[in-house]
Amino acid sequence: MRKVFYFFTVLLFNSACLLAQVGIGTEFPTATLDVNGRVLVQKKLYLENPGSYTGEENSSFLVINNNDAIHKYNVASSSFGPINYVQFVVRNVSNQGLRGGFNTKISADNYTIAVHGFYFLRSSDNDTNISFRKTSGQPTTNRTRYVEGQQFYAYIQDGTWWLKAFVNNSQFYVGNTLANPDIYMDVIIYKNNFITKIFSEVQTVDMEKNPTKTVPLPAGF
Repeated sequence: MRKVFYFFTVLLFNSACLLAQVGIGTEFPTATLDVNGRVLVQKKLYLENPGSYTGEENSSFLVINNNDAIHKYNVASSSFGPINYVQFVVRNVSNQGLRGGFNTKISADNYTIAVHGFYFLRSSDNDTNISFRKTSGQPTTNRTRYVEGQQFYAYIQDGTWWLKAFVNNSQFYVGNTLANPDIYMDVIIYKNNFITKIFSEVQTVDMEKNPTKTVPLPAGF
């Protein structure tokens, strides 16, 4: 009887150890391991099965400022990001395309933008069967024999970024009818002081009439 009681006591003690919560820097732990203070990891830290985030959709980041004060930061209300994306839709464009340019009003001093994708639809009914035809040349049937270069790009004018969208020497058609397209341009906007380094020195290379040439690496790379 004594041995059975002794074994039962040890079993209860071991079970209590397995279920206990350990607190470091706190007398009342609220988790299996509750640390109140700084944690120093000098080697590797493994997180086994940490799970996925299950918080509310409108949750915000908590950030700490230089005075160690914690503030709520809502990304949706941020005035800018290091990399941004926007789609510009220019509706009912001339059948010549957007040749004169469209001013995005985005500062070239603060941002760099690039058109990374585009498509177009007929403005009146969203018809996707748009083709390009040469605007000159006889007979008329010969106009369909040429594939002209497409130009959808961003450029700087008067300190802001502009967009152009057209096809060289061509007009927009649906079948044999001239079409006024809606042009969709996907634009990436980079904030200059986050990811770019501006070099004022102009890199000039004299090819000396050679097809190839090895030049020195620009400064800063």
